[in-house]
Amino acid sequence: MTRRYGEDAAVLYHRADDETVVLERAALLDEIDKRGLLYPVTVLDGVPLYDGAVSYPAIMRAVANKLADREAAV
Repeated sequence: MTRRYGEDAAVLYHRADDETVVLERAALLDEIDKRGLLYPVTVLDGVPLYDGAVSYPAIMRAVANKLADREAAV
């Protein structure tokens, strides 16, 4: 991610069973639970996109699209 997008994008991993994550991301974890999503869940800018597996090509496309949308809005 860093190689392709530099500081414009970052990958963060959070364990949903970590007490700090549970406290800091309660609303997101609640949404994941209510929607019945399966872990791992890929979240982009606070929005769950993919669940049940990690697809690096899909993540890269989603990030590229998000960055392109941001540039177009400027």
